[in-house]
This record gives sequence, structure tokens and C-alpha cells, in this order.
Amino acid sequence: MDTMIRGNWQGFVGSILSPRELEFTLGVAAGKTDKQMARETGLAPDSVRKRVYSAMFKLGATRRAQLIAEAMRRAIIAPLVLLLMVCCTSASLSAPDDMQRPHRVTRTQRGGRRDDFIDDTFDV
Repeated sequence: MDTMIRGNWQGFVGSILSPRELEFTLGVAAGKTDKQMARETGLAPDSVRKRVYSAMFKLGATRRAQLIAEAMRRAIIAPLVLLLMVCCTSASLSAPDDMQRPHRVTRTQRGGRRDDFIDDTFDV
């Protein structure tokens, strides 16, 4: 199965969408506007918009976000960045214990002292 990559998204050619519709669906997933995709492909923005609406019709979507969700559900497109996000999230969850404890901060207020605990993982 042939694949098409645009930004951080991968699409699979040979699905319900035509190659041009898949290309613009990947562009929408990458956050590109119709005007930006039109400049990149040398088409008019209305032509891009027509292909995006055609893809939305084929997948039964009424909004662009729903188009991306439905294309992902049907395994027509897949985010390449999702793996990176999962790796980064799991790495931040396994931070050392000394990075997760609250730090004691002393503040002076009207001549007195007040001890507060502030949970700031970036303040060392």
C-alpha cells in the first residue's frame, strides 16, 4: 500500500479518498489553510476547498475536525507525531522524586513570617 506524508501525518493511498483528496486531508490535519495548500500545489483556493468538501462528503463529516477524526478512525491517515507525544508524556511522568516534591518558600507579610508550600517542579 502506497503512503503519502505531509507534515507529521501519513496517509494511505488506495482508500475511499482520491490521491488529491487525501493530500488535502493531510494538509488540513497538518493545520494548513486552503490558501497555503493552494500556494504549495499551484491551484486556486476554491479548488482546494472543493476537494476538502468532497473528502468530507465521502467520509460523512460536517466539519474539518470531524473529517480528520473520521479519517483516523477509518485508518486512512495516521499521525506520526502521536508516538512522539506518547514518549514525551511517559518520560515526564517518570521524573525523579526530588523534582516532584513541593518546595518551601518563606514570605514576609506585614512584619511577620508565613511559610508556604509551592509545588513548582521547575524551581530547583
